[in-house]
Amino acid sequence: MKDKQEEKILTKVQEVEREEHQDSLPSEESSILTGVPQEKVDQLTKRNLKFLLDIDRQLRASHVSQSNCQAVYLEMVDTLLEGQKDGHTAKHIYGTPSETSQIIINKAVKEEENLEKSPDWQIAVDGGLMLGAIFTLITGIFGLTGSSSVQDNFYMGIITVILNYAIGGYAMMKTAKVLPNLDAPKGQKGYGRYFMVSTVAMMAWIGLIMLSQAFIPPVINPILPPIGYIILGVITLALRYYLKNKWKIVGGLF
Repeated sequence: MKDKQEEKILTKVQEVEREEHQDSLPSEESSILTGVPQEKVDQLTKRNLKFLLDIDRQLRASHVSQSNCQAVYLEMVDTLLEGQKDGHTAKHIYGTPSETSQIIINKAVKEEENLEKSPDWQIAVDGGLMLGAIFTLITGIFGLTGSSSVQDNFYMGIITVILNYAIGGYAMMKTAKVLPNLDAPKGQKGYGRYFMVSTVAMMAWIGLIMLSQAFIPPVINPILPPIGYIILGVITLALRYYLKNKWKIVGGLF
């Protein structure tokens, strides 16, 4: 009696799914699963079909694109049909529908992020302007408020300031490329690599700036008045926000 009730419910679900998909799919691939030929769907066991329908509802609720769904369903249906020959169910192969849906959703989100990620040079420009502006403003503020000895030790010459923007941008770009993957399994998130690359990049950046200030002659690396650094910092900070909005930069650290 229970099996008959489940069969009636499943049949009703299939009818509803067919009606929802029929208008959006080509006639030769009209199916309750996006992009999967109906003849393949008909070969699935009732449990396997219900498993896929549960996943389909969760993916549509999460607004996963139709193209992603189609690629996933085609692969899963073929895998399930092969598994049926040996008596394997969808749960044996994939786990629960909720677990499988979450894996698919995470993968789709990651792919969209990768597609949207800006070119390396834009990330470098964004990071360089942001980091350079911060340090240039700090230099100007210390120049206005610090003692003369602090000013002499803290000031950057104009060429050093330019190098600070360029090297800082390159360091930010390299660091952004190894950001940890929070969706990866435990032990594979990449924290170690991120820590190593970011540490080396920051040390190299600071070291090169200190060397430039120490060895570039003051005649070609003159020091600006404090207000000059503040004006330069404000201008480059404004430029950074302008370019970030214009280019819609994605994938940087800031």
